[in-house]
Amino acid sequence: MAPRVVIGLMVVAFGLLLTAGNMGWVDPSQIWSALRYWPLAIVVIGAVKIMAGETPSSRTTGALIAGIGLWILAQQMDLIHIHLMDWWPLLLIAIGVLMVSRARQQWAVGTTGADRHLSDFAFWSGVKRRVTSSSFKHAELTAVMGGIDLDLRPAATEGGEAIIDVFVVMGGVEIIVPPDWTVSNHITTIMGGSEDKSVATQDARHRLILRGFVIMGGVEIKT
Repeated sequence: MAPRVVIGLMVVAFGLLLTAGNMGWVDPSQIWSALRYWPLAIVVIGAVKIMAGETPSSRTTGALIAGIGLWILAQQMDLIHIHLMDWWPLLLIAIGVLMVSRARQQWAVGTTGADRHLSDFAFWSGVKRRVTSSSFKHAELTAVMGGIDLDLRPAATEGGEAIIDVFVVMGGVEIIVPPDWTVSNHITTIMGGSEDKSVATQDARHRLILRGFVIMGGVEIKT
């Protein structure tokens, strides 16, 4: 299950509720009351990233996303009366934990292994990464009100194929690929955009698969 699947199921459920309201099967007031639980989508997305995370830093990112969703849900249900912004320093702690986790991961597996599996997180900041591995396999890019620039021109894939999972909220991701790479873009966008400007040669030997979810943000792929 990917974040786009979660959002898709939520949209389907909301559409079914609206249809039931139009047909008189459900009280319309109950439909709008059910909208209070929309932060559950954020919680589920975080839980999915925790379960599917291949690195400690990606699982920590999922825990941060799930925690934000739980906090918003608790406020919607009047279970807590402390505004999230009153606890914004906790975000600094979470970012610090992500930095330490990613540093320990790279120290443990070495530079080559780290380049094969990347996990970058940008919150109110920018990240620039240049990959030089000859066996690049997978990356997870999370940008929340921030930006990530990923340069893959010096890299090559392992087995001819690589996957990048993106999660962007009010941020942006730019990916530069070599001319001998083809791109398969499967990113789901809501109030955002995903544009593939890459130009692959006829003898392209590598394939990059892009998956993920973008809301009020953008992803650009170019050669």
